[in-house]
Amino acid sequence: MAFSQSIRQAQIPKPCELCETDTNVKWKCVQCNTLMCDKCKKIHLKVQTSITHDIVDVKRSEAKTKIEHTIITDNIPCQIHKRKLNCMFCRTCDHLVCPDCITASHKIHDLDSIDTVCNERREKLKDLESTCFEKFTLCEIEDSKIKDFKAKNEQLSAKCVQKINQREQLTKDEVSKYAKALKEELESEKQRIEKYIAEKEKHTEEVKETLLNKQSIIQEVLESNQAAQVFNTFSEFRKKEIPDVSFEAFPEDATDFFPTKGSLMNIRNLFGSLQKTKLPSRLPQMNLDVIKSYITDLSMVDRVLIQDDKTAWIFNNDIPTLRKININDKIATVKDISVEIYDMSLTDNNDILMSFCNSTAVNLLTTKTGEIEMFLSVSPLIPLGIHVTKHNEIILGVRDRGDVYNPRNTNCRTVIIFGMDGKQKQSYEFDNYKRRLFTLPARITSNVYIGILVIDRTSDLDGRVVLLNTEGQVKWTYQGNPHNSVVDKPFNPLDIVTTSVGYVIVTDISNHALHVLSGEGDLLACKVLKDEGIIYPMSLDIDTKAQVWVGCLSGNEQITDAKLYVMKMYF
Repeated sequence: MAFSQSIRQAQIPKPCELCETDTNVKWKCVQCNTLMCDKCKKIHLKVQTSITHDIVDVKRSEAKTKIEHTIITDNIPCQIHKRKLNCMFCRTCDHLVCPDCITASHKIHDLDSIDTVCNERREKLKDLESTCFEKFTLCEIEDSKIKDFKAKNEQLSAKCVQKINQREQLTKDEVSKYAKALKEELESEKQRIEKYIAEKEKHTEEVKETLLNKQSIIQEVLESNQAAQVFNTFSEFRKKEIPDVSFEAFPEDATDFFPTKGSLMNIRNLFGSLQKTKLPSRLPQMNLDVIKSYITDLSMVDRVLIQDDKTAWIFNNDIPTLRKININDKIATVKDISVEIYDMSLTDNNDILMSFCNSTAVNLLTTKTGEIEMFLSVSPLIPLGIHVTKHNEIILGVRDRGDVYNPRNTNCRTVIIFGMDGKQKQSYEFDNYKRRLFTLPARITSNVYIGILVIDRTSDLDGRVVLLNTEGQVKWTYQGNPHNSVVDKPFNPLDIVTTSVGYVIVTDISNHALHVLSGEGDLLACKVLKDEGIIYPMSLDIDTKAQVWVGCLSGNEQITDAKLYVMKMYF
């Protein structure tokens, strides 16, 4: 009954915000953020102060989008000439100016529109918000490590006490005093550890609270429509550094009890002593929140590439088709391009570099026009994985036409670095001992803190992750989860991304899992997505909000309902 009443209440039309009587609202003034009827619209446009305002149809979806994203920039009063409104932004002086300011002292300065600069600073604030989230995630990970460290020490301490008590009963009265002394020593160590843990928890909580406050302030500004708040907040945050979230490593040693073996020459030999031992290892718990899920009409999403907040590109190898989609509550196809892609990567100007199956060329798709042209050739080799770095370099995996998974010494399996001018800078094929680095460099990514990461396919059903340093030498390899209880099939990696804080995420299609590695190649978490109802993860990308996009394979080759998921990752 209450539910039906709430529906009726929601259907009461909102009246015009000017006359407050007419409920037939059709228009909205973007600058005033005011809903209007037909009559008030005409009056509003005749008023001298609002004659240039933008009036939009509230029922049109495009207008709604415009309303949501329009920032009011023509109502900021000048700080010097109080009765004047700022009309430009002086990049030379880094502040807003009104017409009188320009006439007085800014004529030859670098002036730009308030809209342009405001949009630039909104984007920078978005980056700051993303940085806050990433550092908050580091705090969450640290918090998880603290709890894990605390639990392991408490467990080990309890076992120590139990072993001491057992030993004490065996040696009876003459060793009771010695046992008591050992327990006091252990208690002192435990209190020291607990104090250490409490300090770590307090510090982490303080940093988390600071980051949450900063993120909340930025989010509030980004959701407002006041440019003044954007400029004020940007100036404030530019002067204040975001708290550092670097944390010292936890000690790997703890105090354990070791009963004495052999001769009973003295109490220590008879009873035992406290010694250092390794803490038991355990994977931290990783949580994935599925924010959105989309159903495509494809059998698989081999590759997903996020262009911006509203646009993505997905590829299906079965058809084969490269599809441009609009992202909202639902996905809508904008364009289908009939190409057979092996891999693709976004350039700094939002165009796409692509390697085609069995082609010797790397091609460039101009996203604004949809035109495709050859960018460079590696003939007679075939391009495979492709990645554009933040330094605007192209990292390309290549192979010859020899046996795919059993290359001979004469075959070529190389990772090559090119400049955007198409000139080769470096190549990596063998290590210092003349051993081949790769079998099939199928996917590539990079991180300035880590190096070049390559998914090296060793067969149709398995592969490994290889990290190269700047000298092209292997720093580490990862061949799957060593904790066999989590996954039950060979590690089968298909795609790889790195986060801004240096974590490595890899899809494992055979085990329906995501593997999360540290920059040192240690397994931080292995999340079996099948437990969340997500099967056959294939492709990965990360957007500017640090959200992880996962493209999947349909569970049935005859059904075209491959899923696309948007997730947030927490530890």
